[in-house]
Amino acid sequence: MFQNLVNSPLFRGLSAEEVDSLFRRIKHQVKHFRNGEMLAQAGEEVDKAMLLLEGRLQGEMVDFSGNSLKIEELDPPQMVAAAFLFGPKSTFPVFLSAKSEGKILILPKREFTEMLTIEPRVMVNYLNIVSGKAQFLTGKITFLSLKTIKEKVAYYLMQRMRNGESSIVRIAASQTNLADLFGVTRPSLSRTILDLEKQGILTWAKETVTIHSYKKLNQILGRDSNDAT
Repeated sequence: MFQNLVNSPLFRGLSAEEVDSLFRRIKHQVKHFRNGEMLAQAGEEVDKAMLLLEGRLQGEMVDFSGNSLKIEELDPPQMVAAAFLFGPKSTFPVFLSAKSEGKILILPKREFTEMLTIEPRVMVNYLNIVSGKAQFLTGKITFLSLKTIKEKVAYYLMQRMRNGESSIVRIAASQTNLADLFGVTRPSLSRTILDLEKQGILTWAKETVTIHSYKKLNQILGRDSNDAT
């Protein structure tokens, strides 16, 4: 287990022996979960630090009409709800469910706080994780403010381009997964992609998207671009 934890951003810079020594001083437990199991409800108190060891988790928001929007998928060895462990409102912002069988490492908040005190490198790593989550959520708010599917597709692709230098964007998610991420139906997303292809803005293949006009992609979001294409 400790060898796997070395790969976690929380323990970056520590050896397996150092992580092992640290956990000898900290109370912890490993919980197994089943595929489809609900691990936390939105609004539930975050009273422990959690690190995903095996499997995959998904965080999603559900509105009053019962419509769900996938916010994030977590893979090992990420922390769960790292940015909500402390603060005046330490509650889960989303419903957390398992997408496969797996294991999660649990540390009570008091024990986790002691760990941060014992090992300054872990504290710095934790602060970096929280800052990264804040930046991620800021981008997510921007994304959710977009009104049309076309705007969401344009924003998603531009976030994965390197300042417009590369015309090839690699897409690991399927259109079904992207539709869940965008909070739209699969057919609606497919129609939007087909429309963008007909306009000559892009070509969408199975795992890659070729951008033909960075300028037009920018214009969908109401931005100006000096791109001559």
